[in-house]
Order: sequence, then structure tokens, then C-alpha cells
Amino acid sequence: MESGELSKGEQGADECPLWAHSRGNGSGRRHLLEDHLRSVGWWAAKFAEPFGADQIAYWLGLTHDFGKASEIWQRRLLEVEGADEPVGVDHRAAGTRFLVEHLGFDVFAMPVYGHHGGLDHPSVMANFLASPPLEVAHEEQALQRLRARLPELATPSVPVWPACASDPLGGELLTRMLFSALVDADHLDTQVHFGKRREHVAAQVDPAHLLDRFEAGRKDKLRERLRTRGASPVDPLRGEVYEACVAAASLGPGFFKLAAPTGLGKTISSAGFALHHASVQGLRRVVVAVPFISITEQNAEVYRELLGSTPSDPLVLEHHSSVALEGPGSRWQRLAAENWDAPFIVTTTVQLLQSLHDRRPWAMRKLHRLARSVVVLDEIQALPVHLLIPILAMLRQLVEHFGVTVVLASATQPEFWDLAPLRQVRAVDILPDPAGLQRRLRRIRPMRYRWEVSPRPSLEQVATKVAAEPARQVLVVVNTVDHARIVYDALNARRPGMVRHLSTRMCPAHRRDVLADVDATLKRKPVEPLYLVSTQLIEAGVDLDFPVVYRAMSPAESILQAAGRANREGQRPESGLVVIFDPAEQAMPASYGLPVAETRRRFGPMKQPEPDDLGTLADYFRGYYATLPENAMGSQLLAARASWDFPTVTKDFRMIDEDSVPVVVRYHNPQITERPDPIDGWLQQLRRDPARGHIWLRRLQPYTISLPKSQLAKPQVAALLRPVIGDLYEWAGVYDLNIGIVIPAKEENPREQKRP
Repeated sequence: MESGELSKGEQGADECPLWAHSRGNGSGRRHLLEDHLRSVGWWAAKFAEPFGADQIAYWLGLTHDFGKASEIWQRRLLEVEGADEPVGVDHRAAGTRFLVEHLGFDVFAMPVYGHHGGLDHPSVMANFLASPPLEVAHEEQALQRLRARLPELATPSVPVWPACASDPLGGELLTRMLFSALVDADHLDTQVHFGKRREHVAAQVDPAHLLDRFEAGRKDKLRERLRTRGASPVDPLRGEVYEACVAAASLGPGFFKLAAPTGLGKTISSAGFALHHASVQGLRRVVVAVPFISITEQNAEVYRELLGSTPSDPLVLEHHSSVALEGPGSRWQRLAAENWDAPFIVTTTVQLLQSLHDRRPWAMRKLHRLARSVVVLDEIQALPVHLLIPILAMLRQLVEHFGVTVVLASATQPEFWDLAPLRQVRAVDILPDPAGLQRRLRRIRPMRYRWEVSPRPSLEQVATKVAAEPARQVLVVVNTVDHARIVYDALNARRPGMVRHLSTRMCPAHRRDVLADVDATLKRKPVEPLYLVSTQLIEAGVDLDFPVVYRAMSPAESILQAAGRANREGQRPESGLVVIFDPAEQAMPASYGLPVAETRRRFGPMKQPEPDDLGTLADYFRGYYATLPENAMGSQLLAARASWDFPTVTKDFRMIDEDSVPVVVRYHNPQITERPDPIDGWLQQLRRDPARGHIWLRRLQPYTISLPKSQLAKPQVAALLRPVIGDLYEWAGVYDLNIGIVIPAKEENPREQKRP
């Protein structure tokens, strides 16, 4: 018995202590229910204050665990204490009903109803509240007990609702934000009790201090770049882009466009805008979202260097995940999921946008951190067209109702402004004359385009032409993994030892090593022959400079992104050459169909201007979007959001068309590192200690690829996958140091595969 704790025989039942949680690892004491309710209410209010819903969030926090006061719940808590099993008695109804009947919350009580399982449809909550009499009796008992402990329940004050509550979409997003504030406060207070963390939140970092560190780091980086690479003719334009970003940062919050051509320092300039803007406007944090994990890792490292972020002084949080933990031992891993309690976040576009459309607590607890922040969406041309309308609608509501500034950054700016969600929305062009800047860059960095589309060459013929290029350093970008393998094999047969390969069949650590090798080779003098064959993953966030680029026929924005790797620094005496070829072996992602048709209509060997003309590119985007009905861009999801159908929105908002599973591979290149392969040890730790799975998953991330589930249907592939935990597998087949995972042919016996 706790010190000062009386038995039921020594005091009235209503005077017994009420517990929220069993004994914590830190103090060894149980968690008083009234302490937990008040703490969660206080923190939820603090989290919701930036969007004007602190009073509402307070009541959600105060009432979320009302049901725990019932005798049946309290008895069951003590029965299972130390047994690592759930109480198994519902505690949602009492608080939900109190909010509906005493404060008029109606559907806004859904965060309390769903604070463990997730947001549901309003009709589900309504049916739940139509409880049988026995359950209502437990609720009444819980409420009666709490009235003696929480005097504020006697005269509850009706909170003031933000204006967005009256708009269906605005109210739906407000519910998401309130849910986020509640579940984050609940999880944090619970973690503190159980000794999982010392404090609820980190100390707030002054935006001006962050900006000073960034500017100092940028100056150091420029000096180092000048020392190691020398001056580039492109540098003055990079300086202009940065100064334009700083100048625009003084403007008020809203939508901004950064149409900086490829190679003009968009990564640093966009962060410079965000930090200056946050400092001027008093915003709370910067969130940078990019389309690929590889760019996330790369950009996060740049920002850590610029801000001086270290493990002892962490300022930059890199957040992405490709593994979903399920089953025993995963509970605390989910509770410890990142909640974006950092001043500078680098994440993936998928992580950000999926979370905004999710319904589950672990995915949503970070959302309230977006309020009064700067969100930089980089490479926005990569946003999935089938979800454009719900994405743009969500961004608009963040700007209009939650004080968010959104920066849309891309060298190939899509024309979103005629689409319904952004119609009549004014966006500020950070660069006053993007087309003029592009023309000036073209004079400094001259470019020639050559079209080989009629007759269509075979991939073998393309490899022959690439091998014969006098420049002897060529980048070839194709549309599929299979085409990359065909061109790689054909080119390697003609130029053995000079060819490198990049695709999603290679793990991030492998791709990084290849890119480092390619970059070093390109910079060496005298010139060494080098041929790089890649899928389209090379087109974003990769700073390489080839004299010649071959690009398989693709959407216009992809062609222009690839062209940004030709004569990137403008230091080559000859013009950069971009060859667009239309392979006879037709294969491309399904999403390429309509944009490629629009590209053929506007660009080609007999047409002018070239693909880097921004006016024609804008016409291309308008023409492409005009061919798509709104339901092809996800408009039906807005109807689901307007009816607060959270499960349907979560199910239908899928950034990636094809499902995939994460697979750990054993990549180890002894020519690069002599240390033993650590992967087996990490996998053993993960299997043995799943409760600390986030540690081992983090270490395994560079050695993890996403394999399409369609591959798992092949017996020869399934036989080579070993379950690890949740949906994570390990690869037991061949991992080639040139091309990555080798998928065995159907007729091969996969068990006879040998590792290299």
C-alpha cells in the first residue's frame, strides 16, 4: 500500500485515491488521476494556443480519462498491475458524454472518444454514446467521484471557438489539430510518469538565435566552397537568389513560390527565407519536406552543418520512417515516435502529407507543431497528381486558419493556381523575374537539346551512342529499374569498369557511396571516363555536373530536372548537351501517360522553344491539368473530409500508388570500409529487444530498401525474404555491389542463390 493510502475499510469509497496509471519506473509510484487530467489539460491548451483553441484543448485534456474514475476500471488497474496487460475496460464514454451534454462539443468531442484508437466517423461516436444502462451507470459514478476532486467541473465555461469551426473542412482540420494536441499531451505526461522522458517538451529556441547561427554557418560554407572548388560563373546568380529570399522574408505569412533554376542553391536559399521569415514574423519552427528519403538525409546533414546542430545541442530533427512496428513490444516504440519537438524539421513529403490526412494517434501527435510555422515543400513537381486537390486544400487551410507560411519550391513550378483549392489565392514570387533569371543562366551555362525520337532507338543502340560520346562522361536517366539494368549491362560491356548504376534496388548507403565516387571522379583532372546509368531518383537533390545527359522520354519537368545535371557549374568550355530519346522498349510509370502526351505536343525536334522555356512549361502544366477531371486529382477526398469521415480519408489518401515493404539488405563494401558488417548484430538486437526497436531501425535505415509488394507474389522472391518484426524483412538472396538486389529469374531455384 502506498504511504498515506487508506483501504476501503478506512475511508469512504469516494475518498479513495483514483489512479490514472500503475507504478512508474522512475518514482515507483502510481499516477494520480486528477494530476494526470490537469497536466494533460494544461499541456494540450499550451499546444493549441498558437491556433486559438487553448480553451477547447484544455477541456479535452481534462476530460479525456474521466472513465478511469469508475470503480470497475480502478479495480481492474490494480489487478493487472505488473502483468504487462491492458486494463481492458473502456474509459472514453464518460468524458465524451460530459463534453457533449455539458459543453455542447458535439463532433468536437471526437478527440476524446478516439484518443487511443484514432479519429472515427461521427456516426460511430454517436452510436457508442447510445450506451446500455449499465455503462451509463459507470460513467455517472466516475463523474460523481471526479466532481469532488476537480472543482472546475461545477461551473464549466463554454470555450470560444475559432472561426474555422463553422466551415466543414476548417472544422475537420481543427479537430485534427485538437486531437494532435490532446494525444501528444497525453503521451508526454504518461511518458514522464513511466520515466521514459525527463521533461514534457524541450526549451523553445529563439528564432533570431537560430538565424544568427545559420548566417554564420552559411558564410563558413561559402568560404570553404571557394577554397575547395574555386569560383564558379554561376555563383553570382546563387547570391542573387539568396538575397531575393531574404528580401521576401519580411512579407507577411501566406503562400510563396521559389522558382529557382536547378543548381542555384535552392536548398540553402529556401532555408534562409524560412529562418528570416520565422524571425521577422515570430513563427515557431521550420519544416522542410522533400520527396525522397535520400534527399532528406542529405539536406538534414547540410542544415546540421549550417546551424551547428550536434547530439549535445540538437536543433535539426530528421524524421522519416519506412517500418511500421506491430505486435508485442511495439507499444512504447509508438509512444516514443518523434513529435517534432525541435526548431528545424527535415522530413519527407510523404511523412508530412500522410500525417495530415491520417487518423491514428502515433501518426498525428506532431500536427499541432505545424501551427505558426514555415513549411517548405521542395521539389513540388513531384507531388502526386492523383492527390493534388486534397493536398492543395489542406495547405490552404493551414495558411488561412493556422498561421502557416507555405513555400512551394521547384525549378519547374507547376501551375496550381487555376485548380479549385487555390483559385483566387495570391502567391508571392520570391524571385521577381524567374524567366529572366533562367535566360541569364542559359547564357552562363549554355545548353543544347537533341531529340532522338523518330525512329525510336533500342536501349542497346542508346548504349552504343553513349559509349561513343566524345565527352567520355555521360549521365543516362531512364524510367524503370529494368531499363536501368539493361542499359547498364549493355554499356558495361562496351566500357567495362567505367560504368556506375543507381536505382531503388540499391539501399541508401550504397547509393551514397556510388554518388560520392561519381562526384570525386567527375572532379579529377585529367578527365577520367565515367558513365552513370540511373532511374529518375537522380533528378532531385543530387549535385552532379556532367557534360552530356541522356534522358528517356518523360514529362517535361523531368526532362528539365535531368538537364540541370548538364554543365551545372558553367565551367565547361563546350555547351552542355541533353539528348532526349524515346526507347523502342516502351516502359514507364503509369502516371507518366498523360504528361508525356502533353510533352510530345509542346516539345520536340521540330518545335520551339526548348524545354527550359518557363512560359511554355507553364502552358504545359495548364494543358496537362486541363485534361484531368477533378476526381482524377482526388476531389472525392474533400467530400470525405467535409463529412468528417476520418477512416475513409486515411484509407484513400495514399501518396504511393503501389504498396511496398521494407527489406534490409547486407550491403558492405570492403573497399570503402574495413569494419565488420554490423547488420546481423542489429537485426538480432531488433528481434531480441523490440521495445527499443526505434534504435535498431534507425541504424538499419541506410541498409533498407522498399520492395514492391507485387514482387512478393513471386515465389522465387518470397523464398528469399525472412521476417524480422512487423512488416520488416531481411533479404537472403544476392546483393550485388554494382546493381543492388538481384531478383532471380522465375526458372531459377532461389535457394541455390549464393551471396557475392
